[in-house]
Parts: sequence; C-alpha cells; structure tokens
Amino acid sequence: MSGPGLRSGQLAEAAGVNPQTLRYYERRGLLASPRRSPGGHRLYPSDTVTLLRVIKTAQRLGFTLNEVADLLDAGRHQHRNQPDTGL
Repeated sequence: MSGPGLRSGQLAEAAGVNPQTLRYYERRGLLASPRRSPGGHRLYPSDTVTLLRVIKTAQRLGFTLNEVADLLDAGRHQHRNQPDTGL
C-alpha cells in the first residue's frame, strides 16, 4: 500500500457497508486485522474495498459468510506463493 490507508468510516462508505460490519468481519476472519495509526485508528489497505464488495456480492448470490470465508481462504492458499494481483 502506498498511502496511509483508509480509516474505518472511509472504508465503510467506499464499500457501502456499516462500520460495525468491518469489525464483525474482522472477528469472523474475513478481514485481516488492520494496522493502526499512531492515534489508534484502524488503517485498511485500499484494496479492502474490493474485498468487501466481493463478500457482499457473494452474500447477495446466496453464499453464507462461512462459505465466503472458505472461498477467500482457498483463494489465499491457492495464490500464497504468487504476487498479489488483487481479486
């Protein structure tokens, strides 16, 4: 990530979700714990917007969060040794 990152409110607005959704997805393991600013604010990489949109789209298609987590984990495992090209 080249910039400072997105704070929770900025990320939630960009992805069209509630800020509480971010913390819930963190607890569920769908989102990695973000780094923190010196002031303690969560700072998410900008590509997290895409990840959230993928999660929400999968839910609209009928996938449960457990199934989405399995899909994301499989994708991470599949591409572990390859450069990150995004979703």
